[in-house]
Amino acid sequence: MSADLREELDVLARTQTFSPDPSAWDRGRRARRRTRLAAGLVTVAVVAVAAGAAAIAVRPAPVGPAGDVVSDGAIPSRIDDVADDLGLTTDLAVGRASVAFVSPTSGRPVVIGAQDGRYHQLALPDAPEDGGLLALSPDGARLAWSNNGRMHTADLEDGTGSYYGSDAEHASVTALYWAPDSRQLLWNGTDEKGRTTGGVLPADGPVDTPLRPAALRGIPSPNGQMVAMTSVDVGPAAAFLQRRGEAVDRQLPADLYADGAAVTPVGWADDHLLVAEVDAPAGSYVEGPHLVLMTSPDRPKSEWTYRILMRDVPDAVGLSLAVDLVPDLDGTSSQPLTHDFDADEAPPAPLGIELSLFIGLGVAAAIGVLMGLRRLWRRLS
Repeated sequence: MSADLREELDVLARTQTFSPDPSAWDRGRRARRRTRLAAGLVTVAVVAVAAGAAAIAVRPAPVGPAGDVVSDGAIPSRIDDVADDLGLTTDLAVGRASVAFVSPTSGRPVVIGAQDGRYHQLALPDAPEDGGLLALSPDGARLAWSNNGRMHTADLEDGTGSYYGSDAEHASVTALYWAPDSRQLLWNGTDEKGRTTGGVLPADGPVDTPLRPAALRGIPSPNGQMVAMTSVDVGPAAAFLQRRGEAVDRQLPADLYADGAAVTPVGWADDHLLVAEVDAPAGSYVEGPHLVLMTSPDRPKSEWTYRILMRDVPDAVGLSLAVDLVPDLDGTSSQPLTHDFDADEAPPAPLGIELSLFIGLGVAAAIGVLMGLRRLWRRLS
């Protein structure tokens, strides 16, 4: 600064007075608040969009039953009868199955692939015309069937089989099912004199632990504490036997089955959870045959659960499930217990529709914030 200019300013400071407008300070302070508010709202808008995008990026993929359903397998969300043009296969190495049943239409045994949901109609050796008795092992790896007193098993992964010819003890077989370990085949029937009988057959070697007689009347739980029985008539409860052979009932939900239902055990998902086919009379809230998952009566009622696995089960003979594929319960009613294989056939759009939806919502939120900022700016101005 030059010396002349400095001297002139010094003269002005000594000779002139200055009275600022009292409102100037308030106007400046309001302007500063508007600037800070604008910056804050813009930041919120940007963060909203970024958070929406981040949520999409980190949102976990939906987890189906049994973890990765493609590799580990799952029970399908529905069971349909086979199409008229579905051919027969004599090669029993079709892979692990999730469901087995006799088609009501063709009378042929059918298994559903656990990993792909494909239907396979089997030409079983020594199978009677009506398809006979079928039993899929809990792990889905083996299939058993019977023609009168003759019984067969097949390994669905390599196609090998075993044959048990009829004899004086099992002249006729009326029930066929697997022990929870998938290594022992349980049967009931009559001997050559018509007397009730039953027994245990090994699937791949000698029987390690013979099952007690009570187990031959139903399906034993993995821990051996309970035996699930087939209902004789329509009633309000499912029938069980305790370890000592004492009968005990498990009441069905009265709101679903006002007139009771018939219960047929299918297998045990764990020590205390039974998979069963329940057939309710017309007029019930859930009428007709369907599959359920219920807690056995050896647990306190406060721990009981009752969930419908599948509605509209076909009226098929020998319906059985690979119950090992039922996932462990996580305590929520929204947990998927089955898998919709048909949904896998439709390829998702690039990045998926959900991505566009979330981005759209984020942008809309940002626009709303900015419009609110504009109105607030005008009010403060």
